Amino acid sequence: MKTAMQMPSMPAMPMNMMSMGMQGMGMMAPMMCHMTCEMTPTGMKCMMTPGEGTTMDMMKDMCASMTMMMNNGMPCMMTCGGMPMMMMCGMPMMPKMTCEMGPKGMMCMMMPTDMCDMNMLKSCCMMMGSMMGAGMPMMMMCGSMPMMACLA
Repeated sequence: MKTAMQMPSMPAMPMNMMSMGMQGMGMMAPMMCHMTCEMTPTGMKCMMTPGEGTTMDMMKDMCASMTMMMNNGMPCMMTCGGMPMMMMCGMPMMPKMTCEMGPKGMMCMMMPTDMCDMNMLKSCCMMMGSMMGAGMPMMMMCGSMPMMACLA
């Protein structure tokens, strides 16, 4: 008689089948893009252009998805080396973010809120630019899902 804690043995699965199964479970590779950050009178503007393996149509879909997720209360966060840089609609820094498509790629605008003033955005913009310039990618996350990996 088997107890509830015993697991049936699983046959060995080839690695390519395992990776296909994991992708079906929500594990996906982030889109690659190139990003520049600059300050404007209204906030921080991040311009993302397609990177290796990324098309404008993919960026357009990503822009629509991120906007929909944020409108439904799911926070988007930028991390660098696992360190949270800013979170839109959440904490560590909470600017308001909008995404829109332009002729060259996706533009994300981070605007100050009560918990994130222009000085915080300015220092974050400088730090993100320095880190990407040193070869560290910025990762755009939605919930715990990696959406975009951005390089300088």
